[in-house]
Amino acid sequence: MKVYFTCSTADFKRYRSSYWTVRDYLVKQGHVLTRDWLAAADDRLATGQTSLEDVKEIYKACVQAIREAELVIIDDTVSNFSTGHQITLALQLRKPTLVLWQGDKRRQFGRMFIHGIVSDLLEIAEYSDNTLVETMQAFINKYADSGARNRFHLVLSGVERNYLDWAQYVKGMSRTKVIREAVQRTIEEDPDYRRYLAAN
Repeated sequence: MKVYFTCSTADFKRYRSSYWTVRDYLVKQGHVLTRDWLAAADDRLATGQTSLEDVKEIYKACVQAIREAELVIIDDTVSNFSTGHQITLALQLRKPTLVLWQGDKRRQFGRMFIHGIVSDLLEIAEYSDNTLVETMQAFINKYADSGARNRFHLVLSGVERNYLDWAQYVKGMSRTKVIREAVQRTIEEDPDYRRYLAAN
């Protein structure tokens, strides 16, 4: 799959090994990074040279890479405007997006702005060195072949059909949307399925 991976360059040295773990895992699994920039970040931080023109080019390259990606993974352990903007852009472009936090960030920042986002494409996961690969693997497996569209013939009872009709007229939700949201909730709440995704 084509994957866009990014993180903040603030406090880069502290989290560098985790960032490289993500990058190397994706490449070794045969995924194509739409922007493979960590080596350039190492060089840039070593020399301390980044001009305004460089930043403009970097921004354009990031936006294009997000557009081209099938999946987006953003390590937001060091939250800032840059990662927040890229999360928003990815979701606006309807890209499945995994936001990674190292450690127990939720306890530190229980009500961050990101928690206000309602999207079936956003997944937030805290990780440790021991769980990072498993977390990414589960996310990637979840969206493998997600571009394929399948049509099902669904037989409903009268009670189920009446509810769908009611939801359409009272809530303004299409039958398809009601069914999709119910399936999505089941997917998110099923620990056995999550373990299955992480194991494959």
